[in-house]
Amino acid sequence: MHTFLRIHFVALLLAVSAQADDSSTRVTPDYIKRLIGEAVASHPSVEAAEARSQAATSAISAVRLWEDPQLGLGTRAASREMRMDEGDIMVGLDQMLPRKGLFRAEKRRATAEQQAQQATRQQTEAELGLTVGQTVLELALADELIRLQSENLVWLKTIVGIAGERAKNPDASATESLRLESELALRSQSLASLKRQRVQYATTLNLLLGRAEDTTGTLALDNSPSKLTNALALRQRLEENNPQLAAMRHQAEGAQAEADASREKRKPVVSVGVETNTYSGGDFREAMFAVRVTLPWFNRSVYQADIARAESERDATLGDLAAQQRELYTQLITLITEAQNNQELFDSYSEEVLPKTEKAVETTQNAWVSSKATLLEVLDARRLLLDAQAEQKRALASRHVADQALIAITGGHLQQAGK
Repeated sequence: MHTFLRIHFVALLLAVSAQADDSSTRVTPDYIKRLIGEAVASHPSVEAAEARSQAATSAISAVRLWEDPQLGLGTRAASREMRMDEGDIMVGLDQMLPRKGLFRAEKRRATAEQQAQQATRQQTEAELGLTVGQTVLELALADELIRLQSENLVWLKTIVGIAGERAKNPDASATESLRLESELALRSQSLASLKRQRVQYATTLNLLLGRAEDTTGTLALDNSPSKLTNALALRQRLEENNPQLAAMRHQAEGAQAEADASREKRKPVVSVGVETNTYSGGDFREAMFAVRVTLPWFNRSVYQADIARAESERDATLGDLAAQQRELYTQLITLITEAQNNQELFDSYSEEVLPKTEKAVETTQNAWVSSKATLLEVLDARRLLLDAQAEQKRALASRHVADQALIAITGGHLQQAGK
């Protein structure tokens, strides 16, 4: 009987090995990069951000140096003698002279707005890239857990067969078969739940990529995460490449340009004009040239209030920039710590926990075949192994997710998506 049961265990190991040998696609950084590029090329949020950037680009050319000239036409209603003497057709032309200081300030403001919109588009790409990376990793983790649960079901079904053979012994108890059938039903339901969750992740990924149907196939996590960069280097990358910080810097430049424009507006405006009087009978009477200057001192308080408003907005933007830098630095340290912790956890499961747990399962199963251990001990050992395998995969997935977040926060997805 013991020899028969050992043969069943050999068959069990072969079945589990065959189940594990599949053709899953490994979710490597290059694979994620390709999916991010696909999403960026078609996602409507990126298209909307690009349209806003194009609008801001057009706004730069809309800043004018010369104002439109003003043409005036008039006629005189008077006696013939007076009209002949002074003219009865009046033509006037006025032109405001360029305000170069105001023009330069408004040009700088429009340019800063266009650069801010470009940075905002990059931020949209980075956020989309992070969402794609997290979703594909969740999908890969679901596939890994489904594979583990499927292997466990193969094991349980084989154990059920072995328990059935043992039940033929007159001295055996039917409790073992009932416990196994209960465990099998529980694990089958857990597997069905994982498969439904996988459908959810796959649907989300397809929507992000703009695909009509799922073409990803079965995925697997990459067992070799990238090496972590030190915190100082990552902080420097964040400072140089983070699109959110870039957008806020450009907004501060625009606010400074707005303050400069407000100062230019309080200066006098000079315009020149010419006016002619002509008699409708065809005789030219006179021409008058004029220079006009506005007197802004009457609205000095209004201009001062406008300057104060612009400077306050500039200071507020600089304050928001400093606060955002601190928040991003905090996020950076949190992500680095999370990546390190999950890497250590993954290594611990791979090098210590799993080998010892697998040995414990093997020893307990052999003891059960020899009637030296109970079924409860076998099931407990197998649950511990399954939980340890699942936790190892979760730690690996969390490590990759932290990597994707670090790439996004330091502007790495922008370079990837553009390739």
